[in-house]
Amino acid sequence: MFRCITFCLGVLMLAVLANCDRVPLFAPTNSSVTIQAASLVVPTGGSTTITATVIESSGTPVQNGTTVRFSTTLGRVEPVEAQTRNGIATTTFFAGDESGIAEVRAMSGGAGGGGTTTPPPSDGNGDNNGGGTNTTSTNSNSNVVQIAVGAGAVDTVTVRANPSSVSTGNGGTVSVIATVVGAGGRLLANIPVSFSASRGTLSATSALTDAQGEARVSLTTNGDTDITAVAGTKTATTKVTGVPGPAVSLTCAVGTSNTCATVSVGQTVVFTAQRAQGSGNLASAVLDFGDGTSQNLGTLSSAATVPHTYSQAGTYTARLTGTDSSGESSSAVQVIQVSSVTANVSASVTAGTTVSATATVSAPVTQYVWSWGDMTSDTTTTSATASHTYAGPNTYTISVVATLQAGGTVSANTTVVVP
Repeated sequence: MFRCITFCLGVLMLAVLANCDRVPLFAPTNSSVTIQAASLVVPTGGSTTITATVIESSGTPVQNGTTVRFSTTLGRVEPVEAQTRNGIATTTFFAGDESGIAEVRAMSGGAGGGGTTTPPPSDGNGDNNGGGTNTTSTNSNSNVVQIAVGAGAVDTVTVRANPSSVSTGNGGTVSVIATVVGAGGRLLANIPVSFSASRGTLSATSALTDAQGEARVSLTTNGDTDITAVAGTKTATTKVTGVPGPAVSLTCAVGTSNTCATVSVGQTVVFTAQRAQGSGNLASAVLDFGDGTSQNLGTLSSAATVPHTYSQAGTYTARLTGTDSSGESSSAVQVIQVSSVTANVSASVTAGTTVSATATVSAPVTQYVWSWGDMTSDTTTTSATASHTYAGPNTYTISVVATLQAGGTVSANTTVVVP
């Protein structure tokens, strides 16, 4: 009987000891738990090491094998439970695809139930907006550490447009670049940036930052446009300014006529070139006469009067092109029909044997040379009318050679009967 009791007690003690091995060992209630993260800024999908230090109230580390439990409000920790060695337990925080602030907590029994929190890095002005250089926890009395994940790590965002202006006439497309910066001036990659514009069309409303921390979209607009970029909780704005595009006007005249649709070879066509009302400033203006020649008119700050003559018959398109500083151009044209020079002469007897002759030429003439057909000397005039007295009645042939102002000559003849 005694042997049976002794055996049963032995078995019971072994069972108790086995159960004790399976019961977790926790820190005494008055112990402190301090948690640290190797990095307080983690990209989405990234990870960092978490270390918890557990110290008894006497100031000595807790017993080896003390269980520390870890939890997080974002992402996950593995393992969830870890045992101390020399008072230290370690786990790993894994960030998922969601951005934000993860609060990782360490507890051991009743230790760490309240505690304080170590925030992400601060720029030193107390607002916890980042800008500092520290990326690890340094608070010696905190059992909760905050880790900025993805967009939650954004300290600042800036946005710019290149170019910063577009034409209000034809519009234009600009590149919109947002730059995302984390703590310590670190450029952040793979951060989603949202874009919006008060006018025009964006190529996309969101984009991820590249290795240089830049997210890019394009904007097509034709006037003043406000642009907003948002990364995490940070917002930046910029503006594209609408400026008048280039516009020019071109008119032409011949003599007293305000048109130049029909011109004779050698006639002077007077072009008037100017910047149109409402036009933006011009960087350059060129008048192409359509005959292989052109003239640079500068910035056309005021109207320019440009004379030109065409030496051959044909249809010509004169084109004035104005270009602004952004390279945008505008044109105005005039079509000129240039015909060959025609000439004729008429004559009549004015008194006795005196004859008056008149030449009609379709182009400017510098002089006329008259031949009277009676073996007398020629007569040279600068006017289109000349007179001559014959020795007696007969039928005479009168001819005239006109020297054109543009060069060359043209001739005509007629007959007159002197009674």
